[in-house]
Formats: sequence, C-alpha cells, structure tokens
Amino acid sequence: MIFFLTFLIGVFLAVSSNTRYQIVNGLESVVEGSMIGKRLPIFAMAFTIGIRFANNTYGGMQFVDWARLSGVQ
Repeated sequence: MIFFLTFLIGVFLAVSSNTRYQIVNGLESVVEGSMIGKRLPIFAMAFTIGIRFANNTYGGMQFVDWARLSGVQ
C-alpha cells in the first residue's frame, strides 16, 4: 500500500503540480514584464500573491480528489 501511495503522489506531482507551477511562472513573467507591472510594482506583487494562493488552494483540492478517486483516502 505504501508503494502504491508513493507512486500516486509522484504521478500527481509530476503531472499536476509541475503543470500548474509552469503556468503560474509564465503568468507572473507576463505581468511583471507588462507596462502596468513595471509602473506599479505593487500590482505585480499583489498578482503574484493572489495567483500563488489560488494555485495552492486549487492544488490542495485537486490532490484530495485524486486521493479519493484512487482509493487511498
């Protein structure tokens, strides 16, 4: 059972977490490089905080669903 759980967590991290991380980094780069991000650094900072919070929240919900569907929770 522990190896199955370890495998599932590894797959989740490789597929979901990595994909979400790449999307978040791409969006942050776009906002920080935009005119509004350069003129209002507080906007870029607030965007970063907001999108990372949303990413963590969504990732947690997604992991719980993943665990339920796979039968480990």
